[in-house]
Amino acid sequence: MTSVIVAPPDRNSMTAAQQERENMRITKTSIILAGIVLIGAAAPVWAQTHPLGDSLGKFDKDGDGKVSLAEWSADRAGLFKKVDANTDGAITLDEAIAYYIKAAPADDPKTQKRIDSVMTADANADGKVTRDELVAVAATDFKTRDADGDGFITVADKR
Repeated sequence: MTSVIVAPPDRNSMTAAQQERENMRITKTSIILAGIVLIGAAAPVWAQTHPLGDSLGKFDKDGDGKVSLAEWSADRAGLFKKVDANTDGAITLDEAIAYYIKAAPADDPKTQKRIDSVMTADANADGKVTRDELVAVAATDFKTRDADGDGFITVADKR
């Protein structure tokens, strides 16, 4: 097998148009290589996650590395607004299903778990979950997750 070595073009024998094309090719190659280097340098930053992990870290709105009851409850109150599609002040099973199947298929076990986490908040068993019922369940769930009882969910509570 023979190898062919292609020598770079002799710039002295190139026309002005050929030199311009060669300059553009070199510029494009340089830009692409610079982009690859920048993406490689930024990758470790993108890979960083919250100390509590992605699932709990999203609740830490003030970025102090821990989740307070207020942060935890605010998330549930915000969820209530999203799921209560007809804004009548109550979430029905149909509304919960409609909301959660937008993100994942209905037969996905996580979808069912999310629907159940909302609907089990129905304290008076009337088939509807109010904002107060959802926030009350969030407070109970928070206390369960706050293993050391210090009023915050922290990395220590995850152990």
